[in-house]
Amino acid sequence: MRQPASLDFKRQLERDGVPAPAAGIDMDLVRDCIHCGLCLPKCPTFRALHHEGDSPRGRMWQIKEAALGLVAFDDPRFQAHIYQCFNCRACETACPSGVQFGSVMEMARAQTPPQNRRDRMVRALLLNGLLPHSRRLRTAGWLYRAIRALRLAALLRRSGIWRILPLGKFAAFPPVGDTSPRQVPLAALTPAQGARRARVGLLTGCIQDEMFHGTNRRTALALAMNGCDVVLPSTRVCCGALASHAGEAKTAERLAGATMDAFNGQGLDAVVVNAAGCGSNMKEYEVQLRNDAPRREAGAAFSRTVRDASEFLVEIGLRPPSRLIPLRVAYQDPCHLVHGQKIHRQPRHVLETIPGIELVEMKESDWCCGSAGVYNLTHPEISEEALAWKVRHIVDSGAQLIASANPGCILQIGMGLQRAGHDIPVVHVMDLLGWAYGDVSQRPPVVRQAMA
Repeated sequence: MRQPASLDFKRQLERDGVPAPAAGIDMDLVRDCIHCGLCLPKCPTFRALHHEGDSPRGRMWQIKEAALGLVAFDDPRFQAHIYQCFNCRACETACPSGVQFGSVMEMARAQTPPQNRRDRMVRALLLNGLLPHSRRLRTAGWLYRAIRALRLAALLRRSGIWRILPLGKFAAFPPVGDTSPRQVPLAALTPAQGARRARVGLLTGCIQDEMFHGTNRRTALALAMNGCDVVLPSTRVCCGALASHAGEAKTAERLAGATMDAFNGQGLDAVVVNAAGCGSNMKEYEVQLRNDAPRREAGAAFSRTVRDASEFLVEIGLRPPSRLIPLRVAYQDPCHLVHGQKIHRQPRHVLETIPGIELVEMKESDWCCGSAGVYNLTHPEISEEALAWKVRHIVDSGAQLIASANPGCILQIGMGLQRAGHDIPVVHVMDLLGWAYGDVSQRPPVVRQAMA
């Protein structure tokens, strides 16, 4: 991230009779947008809403006006256009000027009050009330797994009660995973198999570890099979990604600092992350710590050590597994991996390394599924439209199984497929790799049959 707008620029604004920019908005980043419109065909909310104010260039124009005091941050129209954005960052991939839209959007949301009551509840209960607190999170995770173990998910589906419960759709349409309320903690150190090639830290995360604990275990296994000592931090941390994307800047800043502290001093060659949204956020801690001058530089240095799991394994040279998984698999690109981290080829390479997998491409694999952090909770109607596109393309691909690399995408797409009556499992890339390396737990039926 560049330095904030220069003093000369501010003085020029004053000479021209234009108010100085609002604190917290980097006008250098805002002015990078030349409003050419090449981003419009790639914007899912512009496709859904057909309104210039819900396009990337329209939002950049509004942010500039709000930063200069020409529009109020609490204007309901401004709030609507800012919070109706997925912040999927597809516009960044399309942009020839290199506009850092995601960073600008997070700065703008930090200045903009929540749009509605639903948004305020999600922030209070989930972003600030649950995710940053490990004990509360463990309790919530236990309750979620207890619902699954008691087979209440099927009851929620049949009765339709899930439609009126706040998180009912995720309880009624659960992802692949262990149904036991108890979880065996991962070892603090998973030693390298064979000659040691690296010593890495693994972010187990918040939602990831409660709902996808097996994926974390298989990620550690894959890293160990490729010669890595895998270290878990002694304290459990939330990286702050969901808070950051929603504009909860103070919470995001506090969690960024705690995450850095948890991994510092461990003698690590890299910090590996298997959740795309978390990885994208951790690679931009300089942005999250922009108001903490002493730690901003440390944040940038920490971010340079962060790697997505597939990115790191391909970087060091992936050792091919030996177990056969003869399935047609389509890969769904998480937005914060393909657009935020510019990682497209590496997950596909991992899948192609697994014996028996036939990788098929689906249409618009890099379009947002509508999960978008907490967007599917705050704006369910628009989210459902994006999910419908995704489900249609998955079915048309003819894939027997979908692989992705982000918990939000796996939850959202899995729910959409189940609701539409399609028995197509959605799993993490690291799940498939872990199964091919020999961890055969929690396999969906199609995988068990293929590996039999």
